[in-house]
Amino acid sequence: MIEYERIEFKQLKESPLGECIDLASSALGSTIVAVTDEFFAPAINMINPLPPIHAPGKFVETGAWMDGWETRRHNPNHDWAIIKLGFPGSFRGFDIDTSYFTGNQAPFVSVEGTVISNNDKKEIQAITEIQWTEILPKVELLASQHNLFILKKESTVYTHLRLHNIPDGGIARFRAYGFIFPIWPKDINAVIDLAFCGNGGRVVKVSDQHYTPGSNILLPGRGKNMGDGWETKRSRTPDHTDYAIVRLGSKGHLLKAVVDTLHFCGNYPNKISLKVILSEHDKVPPHKDDDHTEWTTLIESASIGPNGLFSFDLPQANKTFSHAKIILIPDGGIKRLRLYGVREGALIPSLLPIDNLIIQ
Repeated sequence: MIEYERIEFKQLKESPLGECIDLASSALGSTIVAVTDEFFAPAINMINPLPPIHAPGKFVETGAWMDGWETRRHNPNHDWAIIKLGFPGSFRGFDIDTSYFTGNQAPFVSVEGTVISNNDKKEIQAITEIQWTEILPKVELLASQHNLFILKKESTVYTHLRLHNIPDGGIARFRAYGFIFPIWPKDINAVIDLAFCGNGGRVVKVSDQHYTPGSNILLPGRGKNMGDGWETKRSRTPDHTDYAIVRLGSKGHLLKAVVDTLHFCGNYPNKISLKVILSEHDKVPPHKDDDHTEWTTLIESASIGPNGLFSFDLPQANKTFSHAKIILIPDGGIKRLRLYGVREGALIPSLLPIDNLIIQ
């Protein structure tokens, strides 16, 4: 029997889900690969990383426009949608958001998972014929709100999810909170981005996320606009700084950092700094006053500019680190942070050209 707990949305950040990433998000490359019905609104809307919006009075050919997935009425069985995850991962819980669906929301849902290898030649139609494992049993959805469920036990790793919409109706957003399962190169000496979310990197603490979350700096690619970067509010306090702490996907040797300010043309930081630490703490490593005791500075107050890529060769490549802290001086926004290096136990290259290392 699968055990779970229902929580309020206001508890999300302080719950175990606050440490997770939304593996179903299209920002990670997740896609809808099969769906029974999307008469009123397409299922792809569900995995949009942005919050749903409301447009009362807006109509399309099939009826009222809705920012979510909505199927037609009177399904004699029930609807479902299959999501191919951008990265395989395990799950701690789900948020099935019914915002703005006030009488047409799906009454119940359940979630299943399966594993399909990249080499599997099955057609999409055959995905429904393979074995699925229930992750979240049938639960009731309340109208126009976040419906959050925490699993008592973390699931195993899956590559695909199937969301059952029982029997039919609308779901604004589907968030599948969990942890990416990194697939490492066979060559342990390969240079990789140890901060990248696809390699298991996670933002574990952020000083300020007024406009957009700090976790965006580890996403794939360079993004579409400022909305998929990290931006803090304007500071008015002398000597203010903002920061995000990244737990690397693996302990390793850091060789080069790249800070991307794409789309940040008038709100990029004046300067940045980068500090690192080797810690056995999985989440946030211990702090000392002014960070002088525990943290090692690799980039000391360096200027960056607007709408560009700024690379830094890092000292102390012979040392191993587990966490990095990117500091914005005094505030502002960046799009991505890349920390290239090799995993613990690898040979350390003497020269690391930046070409071909920037974009995942």
